[in-house]
Amino acid sequence: MLKILQEFYFPLNCNRKNIIINNEQYRGFCLGLIKNWVGGHCIKDCKLLKSKKYKVIFEETMKYFNDNSTDPSFKYTSIQYNKNHKCKKHIDKNNVGESYIIAFGDYEGGRLIIYDADDNPEYIDIKNKFYKFNGSKFYHETEDFKGERYSLVFFNILSNDNI
Repeated sequence: MLKILQEFYFPLNCNRKNIIINNEQYRGFCLGLIKNWVGGHCIKDCKLLKSKKYKVIFEETMKYFNDNSTDPSFKYTSIQYNKNHKCKKHIDKNNVGESYIIAFGDYEGGRLIIYDADDNPEYIDIKNKFYKFNGSKFYHETEDFKGERYSLVFFNILSNDNI
């Protein structure tokens, strides 16, 4: 999976203000279902999937999840792709329920930090390891890191009854 990510172009993104530190741009994109805020609040397929290169990486990522996760029956509507991005502390307000995350690359640090109800942090090593957590319920962020880091988040914008 790492080789596929390293060879892929990650566009600049500045749309997700809830995760960006100091209004900086980052390299990342989402594939699958997305919420469209233009012209109303509707759910639609990401327009990037009309491109062959995005469709291929989406299919390769789904295959990787099915072949390597401990829960291949987990249903998700969307995958967030991030390159060298340190997310600030946030809640995933548009997500429903649990998500899976994994990171790849030659980096140090970069653990997932999840905060409990009392705001106590737990540091989770997600390098080459899937981890399931509820980002719509618990604050989380990325630990500082050095090196090249890619992360994938498999999540839902619909309840499991609607997937």
